[in-house]
Amino acid sequence: MRTLQILYSSPLLQIGDVLCTEGCGHGRHEESCPVSSLALVRRGTFVRRDRLGRHVADATRAVFFNGGEPYTVDHPLPGGDQCTSLVFVEPVLREAVRQPRGESEQPFKAAVNAVEPAVQLAHRKLLAAAKAGDGLAAEESALRVLELCVNGDEKPARRGPAFNQAAHLAAEAQVLVAGLFTERLTLGRLATDLGVSPFRLCRAFRRATGGSLHRHLTDLRLAAALEKLPAYRERLTDLALDLGFSSHSHFTQAFRSRYGCTPSTWLQAA
Repeated sequence: MRTLQILYSSPLLQIGDVLCTEGCGHGRHEESCPVSSLALVRRGTFVRRDRLGRHVADATRAVFFNGGEPYTVDHPLPGGDQCTSLVFVEPVLREAVRQPRGESEQPFKAAVNAVEPAVQLAHRKLLAAAKAGDGLAAEESALRVLELCVNGDEKPARRGPAFNQAAHLAAEAQVLVAGLFTERLTLGRLATDLGVSPFRLCRAFRRATGGSLHRHLTDLRLAAALEKLPAYRERLTDLALDLGFSSHSHFTQAFRSRYGCTPSTWLQAA
């Protein structure tokens, strides 16, 4: 038996939690995904057979599914498996894969790829963001996972025309975020306001600044918190919500991560 729980959904992508029981698949019946998707195994192991051969999928592999391509699945070990599925809208997927001209219409050429530590960390970040309802972090982390899985962790030069274009776009993004940082932002909204694709925005910002849009947004909120904390001494939950955090605990966790103490402890010391 297979179940799907939608963890996050937006016009850019859908993040799902897929749970397969031990008897799911049996390796006897062909099936296919209606749309292309990427799966990251969190628990368990399964074997997939398709036109490219036999592939073992576990927590060290990213698994690619091209829309409409048949395959069979079997579970050689007890316990079934649990995966995170990522389904991107077609323009985002095509831009990320960067398919050469003349290649097959299917976006993915491989069935599985080994995942690096950066993929595993981004995967966990997107799960936490989806659970918290943080659209920007979920979307940005999902695009980072996709880019790393299909292209690897490229280190582009920090000079030249391409870098200058990235730096210009990153600066525009910083100005935009500076005016909106107290709102609940999504990557789609920022990209639309800047007139670029979400994938291009993420890649340009990371290339120019070395960090993520979500990290920059959080840092802006926390800097504002330092300024406002004395006036909110007895109303920390109100401050958290006014700055765009989802809850008091979300604010406290971010504050401790950046400054090494809780807002209450900082107020006492100040």
